[in-house]
Amino acid sequence: MNHDRVHCAYNGIDVDPETQALTRNRLHWLLDHLPSGRILDLGCSQGTLSILAARRGDRVTGVDVEEEAIGFAAGLAAELPSDVAARLAFVRGDGGRLAFADGCFDAAVAGELLEHVADPGAVLAELHRVLAPGGTLLVSVPHGLMPHHDHRRTFYRAGFRRLIEPLFEIRELTALDRHLAAVVVRRETPLGDPVFLLSQEESDFLEREERLEQQLQSVREKLTRANRLYRDVTEANAELKTQLGESRAGQHVLDQLSALQDTVGRLSTSIADGAVTERNNVQDRLGALTEDRDRLRADLRAAEIEIGLLRESAGAAEAERSRLLESVHGLTAGLETIRETADAVTAQRDELRALLRDRAEELRAAEAAHGAALSAAEAAHVEVLSSTEAAHVEVLNATEAAHAETLRGLRDRIAELGAELRTQTAALDRLRTVYNGERHRHALTQQRLDKLVAAEPKLRQENERLRDKLETVTGRLADYRDQVARIRASRAWRMLSVYRQLRRPGRAEPVQQRLEIRPAASSPGRPARAIVLRPSSPSTPAPTPQPAPAAPVPLEEFRIGLHEWIERARAAEGEEVVLMFSGTTFVQEARGNRPIRLTRVYLGRDCPVFFNYYRWRDTDPRPSHPDPLLFQSPIDITPQLLDEVLGADFGGKRKLLFASFPHETMVRTLTHAAALGWVTIYDARDDWEEFAKIGMAKWYHPGYERYVVAHADAVTAVSAPLARKMELLGGRKVSVNANALDPAFPAPAAPRSPDATRIGYFGHLTDKWFDWDLVIRAAKTYPHYTFELAGHQNPDLRLPENVRLLGLLGHRELAELSAGWALALIPFKNGALADAVDPIKVYEYLHLGLPVLTTYFPQCADYPGVRVTESAAEFVAAIPELMDASLDVDEVRSWLAYNTWECRVDAYSEMAEQVVRKGREGLLTLLECR
Repeated sequence: MNHDRVHCAYNGIDVDPETQALTRNRLHWLLDHLPSGRILDLGCSQGTLSILAARRGDRVTGVDVEEEAIGFAAGLAAELPSDVAARLAFVRGDGGRLAFADGCFDAAVAGELLEHVADPGAVLAELHRVLAPGGTLLVSVPHGLMPHHDHRRTFYRAGFRRLIEPLFEIRELTALDRHLAAVVVRRETPLGDPVFLLSQEESDFLEREERLEQQLQSVREKLTRANRLYRDVTEANAELKTQLGESRAGQHVLDQLSALQDTVGRLSTSIADGAVTERNNVQDRLGALTEDRDRLRADLRAAEIEIGLLRESAGAAEAERSRLLESVHGLTAGLETIRETADAVTAQRDELRALLRDRAEELRAAEAAHGAALSAAEAAHVEVLSSTEAAHVEVLNATEAAHAETLRGLRDRIAELGAELRTQTAALDRLRTVYNGERHRHALTQQRLDKLVAAEPKLRQENERLRDKLETVTGRLADYRDQVARIRASRAWRMLSVYRQLRRPGRAEPVQQRLEIRPAASSPGRPARAIVLRPSSPSTPAPTPQPAPAAPVPLEEFRIGLHEWIERARAAEGEEVVLMFSGTTFVQEARGNRPIRLTRVYLGRDCPVFFNYYRWRDTDPRPSHPDPLLFQSPIDITPQLLDEVLGADFGGKRKLLFASFPHETMVRTLTHAAALGWVTIYDARDDWEEFAKIGMAKWYHPGYERYVVAHADAVTAVSAPLARKMELLGGRKVSVNANALDPAFPAPAAPRSPDATRIGYFGHLTDKWFDWDLVIRAAKTYPHYTFELAGHQNPDLRLPENVRLLGLLGHRELAELSAGWALALIPFKNGALADAVDPIKVYEYLHLGLPVLTTYFPQCADYPGVRVTESAAEFVAAIPELMDASLDVDEVRSWLAYNTWECRVDAYSEMAEQVVRKGREGLLTLLECR
């Protein structure tokens, strides 16, 4: 059993922050790549990913073999809103035998499952069976050796591919921290049976990893044994001290007996003979004790030698352990001998005490004489024992220090190997990103070339056909000219002309035109003629000219204006010059999107700005602006001016290039600009991929965005979800630099007097993302409230009577109108598009003093005065609650003070300074060697 705790790890319960971050990164990657529809979460564990998918609107079935995990997930689902819980189902089941019909799921997830099952091929076969044709499967497994009691195999990239590819086509394969993750699509016709098999290189690498893990485990065990041996020796040393303490008492008695033997001999011969015999016996035993002590000292010296060998070589640790064990055995034997000797001495002491009772008076004098000598001997003996104990403790401390030093060395080496592996992995990811970008560019170029090659024969045929037709028409015109000439030379024409003059005297003769055929350029071997109509008489007045259509502004006029702007930019006082590659309209007071607002801040700092804008027709006039430091260029002209702008001398100013959207021009320009000293910034202000899905960003190509993310000096996003997506796309760190408030946005002239029945919204009303169904539902639920919507592009709908459409209003009109609103709404459709958004109108609503109710915008969850809801029911239910709510004005003002466009520009200046100070990373470092 696995018994993992994904829910706790995802929510940071009883885990460290690093584990929580790794878990969230893996689950968010799976969720970002998971299509919508009917989803199977196989190996769902505690249901965390299933619940996240259900919250975004998917119908999810979670399956796990552990009954405890299924019960936990079901408990979490019971606490969710009813509409989310209705889309969830958790069942206990085996991945090798799924109880579902064929093709009943649109997508499936097998997150960290294949390493746990006995037969991963059977699990993949079942997933292939229950997925619908073209269904998507997301798979993640540990990358490399990851010791775990329930892991049955180790995956590397090639072996993982061989297991997946027979049944699924791999669309994306990437590394997430220490895991492999893949997006695969079900094959209609399998290529064979899935088999798990490592290549020879992978097997060799696995053996090296296992050996390293075994070495690490061996070191850990040796350290454990050394610590245990240290404790055993310490206990033995304590016991030895105790025994020696007991023996000192016997030694004292023996010394007394030896000193008193002469006195005993003088008292009685028979008693002396017995005393001498007993003395000899005691001396023999004392000699044995001395030998034991010498053996103990020898054993201690042997232990010192063994510890020295342990310091010199970790490989001799086992031999040192054996020698230490032998020393301990010797010590144990010595202790046993000491115990036996002590017992014998105790028995002799009892016998001698019986003899000495009768002679106590005689011995007192001798005892006094020998007291000083005995004290000196005892002190010497205690000193010897103390020195022996200190040497022993020093040896043991040295042993422990050597083991600790060896373990630290191994840990440092493992850390170095891990850091080296992460560095190489990051370098590989950057190289892979660069390669993929170049491959996409090559593929696009090849496609265009193929189209041109395929169209060339048709164009040649059409050219031949047009040439033949031109010759035919030219011949006919020559014939007509001859006929007209003959008619004008005839007598009847001259008489008719005289008759017309007589009928209408004073009217000029109609302008006569004559046809001329001139030779024109043609291909060799083919004559060509051009037809020219010109008046027959230069004195004949021409007809009144009609108004000519507007002509495109010539490129030369833009070039002249650009040269003048460069001169003004070089002399400007600002420290930076900005190239703002924007896809919005030109800079104007009525529009306030992100590129325009950033441009206004830079102009306010006397920083010149080259602003690229979008126009519908090439005949549109050049926009005017009062600031001479702003040069505006349409997107169809900008590519022809970029080389001059990038290579211009701006007098040492720091040069910033903002790519506001991943256009093909930026793919061609980014690295060239970096080579010329520009700091390149990709400012991801929207999820362009999702815009393309609803038909709004038809120019979008994922390869362009991947290339721009990988090669820009800095990448920012307006929201945390969008930043995570960019990080996955480019394999690099992405900063969040959210939208902000323009402090110059108008405020009501009079204090707010909100009407408790009026609710407002201003902004875009397109049904691409504006949730009209939600607004209609809210209006029908609360007919006593009035919903006032100001904006443009509203669809043709039958709206309730309490919904008023106000049309497109200016900022001043909106400010005055908002003074009567009790609540401001942002009702967008929930989904990936809204997840990436940080609406500018949130900041403007708060600036106007309005509480804000929104659908699901993760970026706005912590904004003061903003209520973010996750479902339609929650949104509608929150309206009456917020109608009576009031803002904490001081908190909102303090928060807005740190969220202005000035703050955002400061953040970009700091990023640019870091790029200049630290240099570029990866392959872009080659640009600094020019």
